[in-house]
Amino acid sequence: MHAIENNKNYKILLILRHAKSSWKNKKLNDHDRPLNKRGRREAVKMGKYLKKINMIPNTVVTSSALRAIQTTALVCRHSEYKGLVKVNSGFHLGGMDSYLHSIAETASNTTRLLIIGHNPGLEELVRFLTCRSLKIHTCTLVQLNLEIVNWKNIAFQQVVRSEIMNIWRPKKSNN
Repeated sequence: MHAIENNKNYKILLILRHAKSSWKNKKLNDHDRPLNKRGRREAVKMGKYLKKINMIPNTVVTSSALRAIQTTALVCRHSEYKGLVKVNSGFHLGGMDSYLHSIAETASNTTRLLIIGHNPGLEELVRFLTCRSLKIHTCTLVQLNLEIVNWKNIAFQQVVRSEIMNIWRPKKSNN
């Protein structure tokens, strides 16, 4: 399943929607909502899953929203990701274009990129890259294999040959 990683014409894009957030404090700004207990539990499971399937990213970019930052911290800790995390404030309300722009800025030697963000932008991104509609629930991981040599190619091509390789939801797992 992951054999294509040796092919220099492929990149792996991991798309993760933030884990479940808390709505306890109705006065909080949407950007400042934290994870709830279930969200924290599922983010830990997602980190362990990435480690288990040997799909630890080379680069991580996350939304600046608190629930995304907390998801990222837990996923990185439990996957044993050791790199830096880039925070992109445009992911919170920026839509698909903010994701495409960030992906295009990724270093060409990165083979596995993990972006952590929000709907509807993530669903729009998957639809744009795969021509398939996909419901991305909280803490759902989508693995896309993209036939590109360089991440910046995403910005220059209308159609990128891509394939959904894996969709994983912690609620559906026994891990």
